[in-house]
Amino acid sequence: LPISALFCRLLNMADSPEYYCLDFGRLPDELYKPEAPLAEWQKHLKTAGKDGFAPGSLRDIAPISPLEFLERIIVYPIYMIMNAAPFLMPPVLWAMFGVRGCLYFVLGLFGVHGLCTALNPLGTTRAAQYIFTERHIQKYNSIKWVWPKSLQPPNLPQPKIFCTIPHGLAPVGIVAYPGWSKLFGDRLNRPTAAAAVLKIPVISYFLKKIGYIDAASSAIKKTLVKGENVGIVLDGIAGMFQNDAKCELGWVKQRKGVVKIALTTGAPLVPAFGFGHSQLWRILVDPFGILEKISLALNVSVTPFCGRPFGILPFGPPFRVPVLVAFGEPVVVPKIEEPTQELIDEYHAKLMDSFAQAFEQHKAAYGWPEKTLKLV
Repeated sequence: LPISALFCRLLNMADSPEYYCLDFGRLPDELYKPEAPLAEWQKHLKTAGKDGFAPGSLRDIAPISPLEFLERIIVYPIYMIMNAAPFLMPPVLWAMFGVRGCLYFVLGLFGVHGLCTALNPLGTTRAAQYIFTERHIQKYNSIKWVWPKSLQPPNLPQPKIFCTIPHGLAPVGIVAYPGWSKLFGDRLNRPTAAAAVLKIPVISYFLKKIGYIDAASSAIKKTLVKGENVGIVLDGIAGMFQNDAKCELGWVKQRKGVVKIALTTGAPLVPAFGFGHSQLWRILVDPFGILEKISLALNVSVTPFCGRPFGILPFGPPFRVPVLVAFGEPVVVPKIEEPTQELIDEYHAKLMDSFAQAFEQHKAAYGWPEKTLKLV
């Protein structure tokens, strides 16, 4: 090759993107629909070289209309209350109005659930993932995703297991549902939830229509075999409890079951860290950690929390903190019917390393240059 041509090729290699970013909050509304082609979304990607995005550049706040903002500050608390209502309201109503009051509430709840199921307002799973409430969350919390070129199509086209930490009170970054099903190869993604959550009347209708499945090994394997992606919040309820302002905790050292699933199915593991998840609400913890221990034992949070304004309103909407989901390098695994414990440990260590690398790579861009991540 002539020297000039060789120089141009080297220059293009130096400038080739190493990281991609999509700002869901600023994605045009006309593209937020199932039929919008991936190529149109890709026109709105930002890219960065091997050093990543500039410090503080991924922490800006997206615009939101007054009506969208109003919907969020009203519906956020309603959703949180509805999650707790099936457990808290019956005993409260029993105490106040006796058996009849409790019975009316339960019958009403199941009646609304039956109506939702019969009318099916959300339609298909792909259509349901574009529900307007989650679209408003993307703007309210300025959700952005950043990922390495190894995840950019056409790379890694096979079904994947996405593993996100930390849970926080609610892992808001995962509600950009269409992104999971479109950005990494246009393959339907199914998030996971605890079996108990998928039995809550009304709430379960919406979650199942969006594509949620039980966070059980059998359900995850079945989904992967069908050729669909699976999304897991890996640290679960434990990830709610973040008590150090200088250090984020990721409860993943004992989460080896997902690695065994990956090895038996051959599905790559894709780690993702949710910057901002730990700062959305003020979680009220007791000094003895009793509520934390009860929550972990039940696998359901019984810990009170407060939101806006000023972190004093119980069940209040979250602070308008931007959320950045930073994907790490995928951990590609062999397919082995009966993996040994040594092999599981080996790939689990690689998964933890990828979590740590993703955090370190993007923490300055999010505005957390001094924070650290501790995997426990």
